[in-house]
Amino acid sequence: MSGQVIHDVVIPIMSRIMTDGGYVSPLGMLDIRDPRLEEYLEEQLRRRFGVIGADGCQHLKEQLEQAKKNDPYEFRQLLKQLLEKYVNLEIKMRHAEEEKKLENGPPDRFREQRKKYPLLDYRV
Repeated sequence: MSGQVIHDVVIPIMSRIMTDGGYVSPLGMLDIRDPRLEEYLEEQLRRRFGVIGADGCQHLKEQLEQAKKNDPYEFRQLLKQLLEKYVNLEIKMRHAEEEKKLENGPPDRFREQRKKYPLLDYRV
């Protein structure tokens, strides 16, 4: 249910931020369908607004709409900061997954030497 609140209140603003920031083509689709982004936003916004408990969905919706109404520029800046943190986190996660795939690749008899002496690494 709180995912629906995020999708209704936050995602339209987030799609404009992503278009303005160059993350998405202005001619492209503006409907964001990233469940991990929605979960991240929900968790961070709950933490920012101090929403806890069983009736968190309704309270979160009220808090978000109130923040959007009181100071739309600050609310947009908060979402922009959260988006930048999310993008950096996603890049790190993808890089870690690629490194893990490389480690699971064929055996490399010079791996230990490259770890000790990074200047020998020709792949960089």
